[in-house]
Amino acid sequence: MPRRVALAKIRTADAAYPRGRVLAELLVMAICVLLTFCISATTFAATVAKYTIAIATFMSHPALDTIQTELKAELATEGFVEGQNTTYIVQNANGQIQLAASIANNLTAQNPDAIVAVTTPMAQAVAKIAKSRIVFAAVTDPVGAGLVSSLDRGDARITGTSDAWPYEDQLKLIREITPNIKILGVLFNPGEAASQYGIRQIRKYANDYGFSLIEVPVNSTADVFPNARSLVGRAHALFLSSDNTVIAGVPGALQVARQNHLPVYVGDSGTVKSGGLATVSVGYAALGRKTGELVARTLRGERNIPTVVMGGSEIYVNKRAAELMGVTIPESVLRRATSIFQAIE
Repeated sequence: MPRRVALAKIRTADAAYPRGRVLAELLVMAICVLLTFCISATTFAATVAKYTIAIATFMSHPALDTIQTELKAELATEGFVEGQNTTYIVQNANGQIQLAASIANNLTAQNPDAIVAVTTPMAQAVAKIAKSRIVFAAVTDPVGAGLVSSLDRGDARITGTSDAWPYEDQLKLIREITPNIKILGVLFNPGEAASQYGIRQIRKYANDYGFSLIEVPVNSTADVFPNARSLVGRAHALFLSSDNTVIAGVPGALQVARQNHLPVYVGDSGTVKSGGLATVSVGYAALGRKTGELVARTLRGERNIPTVVMGGSEIYVNKRAAELMGVTIPESVLRRATSIFQAIE
């Protein structure tokens, strides 16, 4: 093609498409691309799953508070992040058994994706009412409490973690720390499933370690102090069972112990930190993380998850409590201790 003809055609094209019009068309195209991106982003955001997890606990206590903290930490690791794609509803019965059913009703009305029920009485209350998936935590005897039919075969709607105390190891530790003790005073609430399990275990192993028992029932937290005081002069040491009534009344039992140089053995690390003498305990941080793992599996659609029973092999002692109770903790125990508390908190 002759050069002059080619130049003429280029000029004709330039005249047909002024530069301003070209820029306008490019701008329209850019806007269309941007709108498409925005619509896609909005659609993606709308499809990101949002979860509501309810946590119902019977009371505040160092061990139970640790469960909640570690539960949330594990769920965040699993991708369920508070403030991003996960909202928590937390309710506490403050040790009042009559509030457990009210909390269960309230949470059921809010229809969360899962309910975490901490302690036996709270788990029982929630299981009776809630239609959501349930993950229990710190339940001593899930089968005896009527929550699951078997530890090994999960139920479709409910699973969880058990903190069954290692009672034989606890009695063995009592014998090692205080070898001259013959009579244990045991405070327990016969109305709680966890306590029923506990007293059966204590009876089972007590004779093997040379203990006779004085069993003293308590029906409320207010009973703990006077009933502990009734054991002064009769029992050589107190052993507090694994029920929420007694645990909530621990300050009263510890007051009696310090006033009368009476050793008090407990079942969890948090109560040792608060002034109990010693225990062999389940690791409640690990239990909280395991509970979080079960919640994540539940939210992802798994069903029939078996109950996880946490082993207990951690030794905790409180040297200040021992001094106040007139006890010297043997070096053999101190060397094996997971944690040694120097003060009462």
